[in-house]
Amino acid sequence: MAAQKNWGNCKGCRYFSSSNSNPSDTDVAKCKQSELQEFDLSVSGASGCNAFEARAGVAGGVYQEPAPGMH
Repeated sequence: MAAQKNWGNCKGCRYFSSSNSNPSDTDVAKCKQSELQEFDLSVSGASGCNAFEARAGVAGGVYQEPAPGMH
């Protein structure tokens, strides 16, 4: 699978509401992406989506292949 510009792991996304300045794959936090807030989603740092925006201090995020079954 080719890297997609707006895909990335939640741990590196500005919408991941972790209080940890360097979240890990196992951290769980709310997703604050505006279109998803109504769902009150809790996601792990290893989760990912196509609305990724890099957190401050994360240059373009770190791309990892999505888990099988992700779309």
